[in-house]
Amino acid sequence: MRPFFLLPILLSTSLLAACAQQPAVDRHAVLRDVLESYRNNIAGMQPTSTPVLPQLDGTPASATQLLGQSPDAVRRWLGEPRLRRNEGNAQVWLYQGQHCNLDVVMDRDDTPSSPLRVSYAAARASGTERRTEAACMSELLRRG
Repeated sequence: MRPFFLLPILLSTSLLAACAQQPAVDRHAVLRDVLESYRNNIAGMQPTSTPVLPQLDGTPASATQLLGQSPDAVRRWLGEPRLRRNEGNAQVWLYQGQHCNLDVVMDRDDTPSSPLRVSYAAARASGTERRTEAACMSELLRRG
């Protein structure tokens, strides 16, 4: 017999041995371990306090300077919004100028009784004319 004749037999035997069934994993035990790990992580977390944003001196030059501000502060700078709608615990305000719009979203922290604060603000051009955010804010501040 030639040694090459034994090669396919040895290969097929080793493949069958490699395909042998692996020991069964107790999936319930794995899930219990994962859940226990998550519970321990959550138990170790501490609530974070809301960051205190500095009061603005003067008027905001960019939409991001509105973040964290109260509805009263926004009204003081920009007046009443053109459109206001409620979405759950949040409010969406829209300010419209001649050449741009400002979207402001105010929402509460985790509790419904917490005060509204600006969580999102973005200025955008309306129409085809190009406008910078600073020009848009300036236009809306003059209007307010």
